[in-house]
Amino acid sequence: MIYSQTGRLAWLALSMVLSACVSGEANPPAAPGPQAAAGERLYKVSCAACHGADARGTGPVAPLLTVPVPDLTRIAQRRGGEFPELEIFRVIDGQSDLAGHGPRHMPVWGYEFFGDDPDDEVAHRRATEKVDRLVAYLRAIQRTD
Repeated sequence: MIYSQTGRLAWLALSMVLSACVSGEANPPAAPGPQAAAGERLYKVSCAACHGADARGTGPVAPLLTVPVPDLTRIAQRRGGEFPELEIFRVIDGQSDLAGHGPRHMPVWGYEFFGDDPDDEVAHRRATEKVDRLVAYLRAIQRTD
């Protein structure tokens, strides 16, 4: 049997709709990309002690801190549904330190990721890539429920 291009597209669309109905989700969540997956590994090493393995602010160190540890899975929800990528990058990197808001409680990971030579261009690029991966992971774990 020979199908026209329109017939094939209609069949594909119908298959996708039926598949979504069977799975119970109209838009199943996308699998995290490689950058988010690399960010998850970095998160577990650098952030989970305070923010928790589930990123909800319940890490083993959180009760010892003098400030509340935020739920990182609700960043977008707290900002009207938008994930503020640049703002989050700057918080992780250490660029968002505002003297009027009091002392910074979170480690400045931009500098921590540099290694021994903070003036090295390669080290700067690697540190930026690590922060980018963390931001990608945090974007991927945002909850709406």
